[in-house]
Amino acid sequence: MNGILDERTWAEQEFYQAHLGDLRANRRLARIAEQAARTPAGQLTAVFRDAAEREGAFRFMENPRFSAEQIAAAAHSACALRCSAYEYVFVPTDGSSLLLADSLGRKGFGGVGSWRKGGRGLQTMTAIAVSPSGIPLGVLAQSLWAREKRSPLARQDDREPHQKESQVWLDVLHDSQQSLVREAPQTAPWFQLDRGGDCGKVILHAMNLGALFTIRAAQDRQVMDAEQYRKLRLWTRMRSEPAQALYLLEVLGSSTRKERNALMALRFCPLTLKLRSEEGIVVNAPLWAVHVKEIGSAPLGESAIEWLLLTNYPVETESAARQVVFGYSQRWRIEQFHKTWKTEGCHVEDSQLQSVEAVCKWATVLASVAMRIQRIVYLSRQQPELPADTEFSRAEIDATILLRRPKGFRKGDLPSLGEVARWLADLGGYTGPSSGGPFGAKVLARGLDYIAPVVQLLSRREDVING
Repeated sequence: MNGILDERTWAEQEFYQAHLGDLRANRRLARIAEQAARTPAGQLTAVFRDAAEREGAFRFMENPRFSAEQIAAAAHSACALRCSAYEYVFVPTDGSSLLLADSLGRKGFGGVGSWRKGGRGLQTMTAIAVSPSGIPLGVLAQSLWAREKRSPLARQDDREPHQKESQVWLDVLHDSQQSLVREAPQTAPWFQLDRGGDCGKVILHAMNLGALFTIRAAQDRQVMDAEQYRKLRLWTRMRSEPAQALYLLEVLGSSTRKERNALMALRFCPLTLKLRSEEGIVVNAPLWAVHVKEIGSAPLGESAIEWLLLTNYPVETESAARQVVFGYSQRWRIEQFHKTWKTEGCHVEDSQLQSVEAVCKWATVLASVAMRIQRIVYLSRQQPELPADTEFSRAEIDATILLRRPKGFRKGDLPSLGEVARWLADLGGYTGPSSGGPFGAKVLARGLDYIAPVVQLLSRREDVING
């Protein structure tokens, strides 16, 4: 199942395993996801222009008979099924937060940022799946929760393990692996964690899962030198290692980095970390360390890339070390997901729903939509020659042609995916090179919203013709 296909087929695939206890509710969920994919927005009133559909969507979100977890389980299973086409998948995992409107404090949201500043919303931890070549596949696991206010006298260690937020890392790693065990037992996850995951508890848990992982080092931990059995610090150990290779790394553009080919100096070696378990026992963890640093290719005003990566993937050759670095570079996909989900496509933080559970249901649907948008953006850059109906419906293609009016094309033609995506971006406000680079999720989502009324009209006409 390599293709996600058009918005209707995608919605049916994404949520067909939802067990909501009511066939009508399952159909309603698929229709809500389909419309959200056509018109990405954070408020239901912006997604559903038809009064009856809008009322149905509100009732669905507030319905207490099924939960956000049931909706999420279906999306995570669908993602795992897509992963089954691969021997392994990269699983970028990271946390974030949703800042949500709750001026009267009645919706049950928790603190976001500093309690003193009054920010309210939800905390999130998400694991997404990315193919070995970099194709976004979907959300593999996700947790949303409201942070409880604690007494200023309480300490972190006063709470039970399940109450500590570091436990969420463990839960999402476990849930990701279990999704694959159920739906893609031949596919191995390779977790990619930023510095927030550099926690002894997380590393030991990942090792106990038997899964591959790569974590960017944040702490200058004590290590045991494999050659001389000396106690050293991690950074000291790696800086003493001579550079073993120079190569070019493709850097994806982000809010903080320009897209480029970076010249990287590469070092790698085995080492043993000294970690402390939950019970306070010191554990020797044999791992590999890979250090890369950008040499002379960083744009003016931008800091050079430098990563010290800890992994249990055997790094005995330069090609293996480069594979570890490439895998970690895919961790940027989770940052792109957060941007598309929150600010540059789906605008989940604009939600005005009145309860935590309703917001979680809607946020779960929009998380899937955000990954679909990210997939289209990626394919339009890396495989633009694919036929447009790989990802777009006939109605979306025709609406784009009718409104963009590209030379040499008319309604009923089948352009390439890259062409339709670029036309949608144009309709969304993309101005080409003057926009600062290739188009992204923001203008693509605007383009989808722009063509939505025509898509709806064409879809209804097609449904009538097909009986």
